Amino acid sequence: MASKMILAACALVALMAMVECQPAAGGGWGAGTNPWIPPWVASAPWMPKWSPCTTVGSTCSDCTTRLVCTKVGGLMRACTDPLLPHCNLGECSATPSAECAPPAEAPASTAQAA
Repeated sequence: MASKMILAACALVALMAMVECQPAAGGGWGAGTNPWIPPWVASAPWMPKWSPCTTVGSTCSDCTTRLVCTKVGGLMRACTDPLLPHCNLGECSATPSAECAPPAEAPASTAQAA
């Protein structure tokens, strides 16, 4: 009996996977790229974002986000670790890259009274 229930559940899942999702009117759950993830979860900063890639490896997309490219696509990953907040050479790092480093302050010159 249990095997019949498991078989029926698998058939139900297979049938539901074949049904094409209809876009939801009004921006409901089906309005995003994944109909099973609510938009408030999909837009969270800790949720990885897929993006197209041409090469395999890691690169920095901006000062705090890295793009990890695989054979099937790329994931945008934010550097959320407080100890490694910067993206440097495709990895989260404690030191910012040359493009993201704050400008160096000029040494203060002392005015000499004449």
